[in-house]
Amino acid sequence: MSRELLEESVKSLMEICNKIYTKIERSPRKVISEEDFVLVKTFNQLLKINQRNLDVLYPDREKSELRCLRFKGSLNSGEIVEEVSDET
Repeated sequence: MSRELLEESVKSLMEICNKIYTKIERSPRKVISEEDFVLVKTFNQLLKINQRNLDVLYPDREKSELRCLRFKGSLNSGEIVEEVSDET
């Protein structure tokens, strides 16, 4: 039962990540909206969670580098953000 739930969560998280990745505005700009900032952080966190889930489900699979989203610029609030990721 747990394995099936984990597999289902991987599928769901992949769908969410694919939706964010394909629809988020990624053009160069000086000001980043709070919504974009949160979406990037959410995407990167979900990506890492999904990676851990896949590692548990398929421990012998080949590991690859995660492709996280990043922005450079400033938030609407005026705060300067050099790099937006889940670690910021």
